Amino acid sequence: MKYKRIIGFFLVVVVVASLWFISKYKDVYKEEVIFNVSFINVPNSVTLDANSKQLNVPVEISATGFTLIWEKIFGHQVKLDFKENTFSRNDTLYFNPTKSVKKIKRSNTLSYEILSADDLDIPIEFKRFKSKKVPVVNKVALDYTLNYLAVKEPYFQVDSVTITGNDVKVNALQELVITRDSKLLIKDSLTTLEIDLKEIDRELNFEPPILSLRVEATQMTEGKINIPVRLLNVPVDQQVKLIPDNVQVVYSTAVANFNQIKAQDISVFINYELIEQLNIAVIPEIEISNDKIISYRINPKQVQVLTIK
Repeated sequence: MKYKRIIGFFLVVVVVASLWFISKYKDVYKEEVIFNVSFINVPNSVTLDANSKQLNVPVEISATGFTLIWEKIFGHQVKLDFKENTFSRNDTLYFNPTKSVKKIKRSNTLSYEILSADDLDIPIEFKRFKSKKVPVVNKVALDYTLNYLAVKEPYFQVDSVTITGNDVKVNALQELVITRDSKLLIKDSLTTLEIDLKEIDRELNFEPPILSLRVEATQMTEGKINIPVRLLNVPVDQQVKLIPDNVQVVYSTAVANFNQIKAQDISVFINYELIEQLNIAVIPEIEISNDKIISYRINPKQVQVLTIK
């Protein structure tokens, strides 16, 4: 019986203490707690020292006792934009909690009210690196397959990048050359290669951090057209014969443009005034008036010019 009375007594004490604790800490109090403030969007040219990556900022809040206990035990993490919440004076960066109270309130969904923060300029220790803009040079080898050919030169989304970091490396770097261990296979009209610049040198920061190489190509086909060879500037007292008087023009064009190539788009001619000997084989000149023709060749390559007196 005595043992049961002791157990009962302790249960009563626990219940009474719990009721007192609940009644005590459900009320709202004003108390100072510590907010752990860190920064996001820090510029690449700035590296924060270890003791400035997270600042312990005293903040007065109005909250229930339970909330205060939680905040004092676990603290509160706040992330603020670096550029919006720091300022420079005499080449030193500072953070002022009072000036950032509104942004602290908006940074998190809080179950209590922030009343105030210390009006104190907290210095931020940092190191500023050299920064420089350099041109991007593409040296990625390409392997065109399935009769694909380039429509234009491969290109990046930007023609230069800003590098920041190790001052010696930044000073030495005059251009950023992009290479690849293996050839990039081209088998479609658009091929894109993403390059993470951090993989090039982890001591440097790059802006933009990722380059996108775009290769535009089109699938090609060949066509053949027989074109008569025109002879220009022949003296009226000369008889001239061409052997052969027609040549076959073999041209390359995109598959989609094949039906847009006509015989009148190609002109083959020989200027007699430029011939220095009476009987000679010459390479005809060719004029192309259709930009859909990418490349061409003639068969035979030479035409015999026979002058008959």
